[in-house]
Amino acid sequence: MGLHYRNDLTVPDADSAANVDMVDVLGSKLDTHDGDSAMALLHILEGHAHAPSKVWPTLANGVVVTAGGAWALGVFAEIAAVNDIDTDFDIHHVSIEALSADEVYELVLYAVTTEIARVRFTKNANLDGTMNIPLQCPIQPANTQVQAKLATEGGSDTATISLFYHEY
Repeated sequence: MGLHYRNDLTVPDADSAANVDMVDVLGSKLDTHDGDSAMALLHILEGHAHAPSKVWPTLANGVVVTAGGAWALGVFAEIAAVNDIDTDFDIHHVSIEALSADEVYELVLYAVTTEIARVRFTKNANLDGTMNIPLQCPIQPANTQVQAKLATEGGSDTATISLFYHEY
């Protein structure tokens, strides 16, 4: 990567890390979410706010995640296998489709085995536990496996979940 010239102006290549001139910091209109310029950050924000939402699993039942003992994370449940989401993506919400008990739940999402997000939610006698919980996670590379673990106050409970995400 480097610089190219247009009409006597120095313009950085897409996603250039040159940072030689102010224009490198501002970036190019061609910068993608892989860059670190101001234009790349604007590209990320635009995609984050306006890209069409997707769900996973799509046109299928949600995935059951089981808690371990009281406030102990259970075993990994695979939400999206390697190659299921074939472009860079980030997750915006977790959809809670079913909860097995009136409990406090803590759900952890992983890219393979690295934690990328953590949320808490509650089901009680006066509140149906089905909801969409907003969350933020870093942009994940295409084909990343997404897994989840669950813990609950009483232990051994289950949550059926799916993900709302968007692509970059």
